[in-house]
Amino acid sequence: MEITYLVEEEEVLVAKPKQQKNYVDIFFMPVVIFFLELSTRFFCFGFSINKSIFYILLFSLSFGLLINSLLMLFKRRKLITIIFLVVLILFYGFNVVYYSIFHSFFSWSMLFMATDVTDFYREAIAGIIAALPKIIVLLIPLIIFIVFKKEIELFECFSKKHLLTFISVILTTASTIASIVFVDVNKKQILALQLDYSEVVKSFGLAIANIEEGRELIFGAPDIEIENPYEVTITLTNQSDVTLNIDRLVLYNTLNIDFDKLIAKAPNNTIKKMHEYFASNPASDKNDYTGYFAGKNLIFLTLEGFSSEVIIPELMPTLYKMATEGFVFTNFYSGQWGGSTASGEYANMTGNIYTSASCLKNSANTNTYSAMGNLFKRSGYNTYAFHNWYGTYYNRDKSHPNFGYKFKAYKMGINLTYHWPTSDYEMATKTVNDYINSDKPFHAYYLTLSGHTNYNWGGNSMASRHKKEVQNLGIKNENVKAIIACNMEVEKMLTYLVEKLEEAGKLENTVFAMNCDHYPYGLPDAALAELYGLDAKNIRSNIELYKNQFILWSASMEKPVIVDTPAAAYDIVPTLANLFGLEFESKVITGTDILSSKENIAIINTLTGSGGNWNWKTTQGTYYSVKKKFVKSENCTLKDEEIDGYVKMINNKVSAMSKYSINILDYNYYNYLFDSSGKPRYVKK
Repeated sequence: MEITYLVEEEEVLVAKPKQQKNYVDIFFMPVVIFFLELSTRFFCFGFSINKSIFYILLFSLSFGLLINSLLMLFKRRKLITIIFLVVLILFYGFNVVYYSIFHSFFSWSMLFMATDVTDFYREAIAGIIAALPKIIVLLIPLIIFIVFKKEIELFECFSKKHLLTFISVILTTASTIASIVFVDVNKKQILALQLDYSEVVKSFGLAIANIEEGRELIFGAPDIEIENPYEVTITLTNQSDVTLNIDRLVLYNTLNIDFDKLIAKAPNNTIKKMHEYFASNPASDKNDYTGYFAGKNLIFLTLEGFSSEVIIPELMPTLYKMATEGFVFTNFYSGQWGGSTASGEYANMTGNIYTSASCLKNSANTNTYSAMGNLFKRSGYNTYAFHNWYGTYYNRDKSHPNFGYKFKAYKMGINLTYHWPTSDYEMATKTVNDYINSDKPFHAYYLTLSGHTNYNWGGNSMASRHKKEVQNLGIKNENVKAIIACNMEVEKMLTYLVEKLEEAGKLENTVFAMNCDHYPYGLPDAALAELYGLDAKNIRSNIELYKNQFILWSASMEKPVIVDTPAAAYDIVPTLANLFGLEFESKVITGTDILSSKENIAIINTLTGSGGNWNWKTTQGTYYSVKKKFVKSENCTLKDEEIDGYVKMINNKVSAMSKYSINILDYNYYNYLFDSSGKPRYVKK
């Protein structure tokens, strides 16, 4: 508005009124970021109010102000703002869709690793359709800006507001980080990605989780100080290989490594602390089951999306026999580590934990001493690995040979009929002759695919193949029927292998072992509830959803062996190594021989951001990390006044287990301990 004044000599003066201060331009982008973060949090984790909202608000303010500072550098600021909004909405929308499919967030470490993904278009389409209402909500900031862009003034660059905004970025970022580092130690560990990626998103927001991961991919993870949990209870640097027990002579699964020399020669403080930790980590003892399967063949399977709940005795007699007439582990869990199939497979194959899909890619160029293939290969076995999908997916064509296997995959030595997914049974028919006539004991490893999501008649060809067989089970939910149907291919595969081994006279001398890579996350909540018999509300935060069965069976067993010790996927390798009588160093493997007397800790990571990370179970009870609640087991021997100290001790052990297990791969730790043949570099004299 212009005001015109008439003066003498008809002189015209034009004056503008004092401009009102308008701060919409400063806070518009922070509000947008906060809205997108809260919407994503609500869509993925449900409604909850806690101190994480405060951290997300501070990070949103910092990130939004930073974007404002960048926008001021452009001339056509409103057009650039629209472009920024589109990019942001695509980013948040993509992650919402990704979460609706995989129940975890996209990680940059997975980029360029999961190749040949065109056949996952069904899951992508289903995910977009399911998330469409959520995507519409995320579009609200863009719509508002387009409608009201004339009213929103974007100030000039290098103005006072620009300087104020830039200073505010620095102050809000510093105050946020300070509040985490100095006030909330637990949140500090989460931000350092010591816990699951989904937990980082829930605690701080999607933007910061991505920024932090990017920083770690470039510069490495920050070192979180963890107290060595064994320094107080064990004073010797090395545990002896033999202990004189009042009842018997106790031997340990160790290789007499000279940790004192390793500590003295450590190239840096990180490796030195790892040496100190593993030196004091108690070894597992040799026991009544040491060498129980010595000299036998081993067929191990990582079953895609498998749950022991799908085993229907009348439909799956072979699976049922193996699950009930061998070693029956009644307290076994397969938690989630953040890398979907890759990290689950890594735990099964190495006895260690890793929290992203990069574990297989990174394993290709490191010393993989504890890998099952290498352990058996060093003991004189012929070792083979097979997968009925592309070998380049997650870089298995590089990791699995380094795990000690002759590796074959779909179109990489195995010619299979194309289906999505391909047939486990057909894979068995095309590979059994590779090893069944081996002149030495053999170990064959299979990664299956038939049990892959989507669990419906159109999204899984193996499910549709067996649709008729599951129609009369009294099950109403079609998704539940579909997952049972697709696992009929696992039954066919195992039945075929048993028949071939029996024909070759090798069945009695062969052991079958199998575990899932992860729970069947592709099932809707209602289907999971019916399959597991659990409440559908917050089911993905229920640790019982992650209970499974490590199936271990040999036709030579006369009766089943019931094992109720709490155990997890990373315990499989040391348990099998002891059962087969292999020589190995148990102190430097994260898992524990389930049949030993060493206290077992089953870590149960629910991966949902709501159930908690690093929940754990021991013979004494179960600890729920989010509620910080310990529930005693029926066999608990702890007095009430001892519980707090016990929980603190186990929490410390769990933190150390997770940190040093990740470091084993990140720092190629085994290369400091063993040469390429698996022999210790330094042995005590």
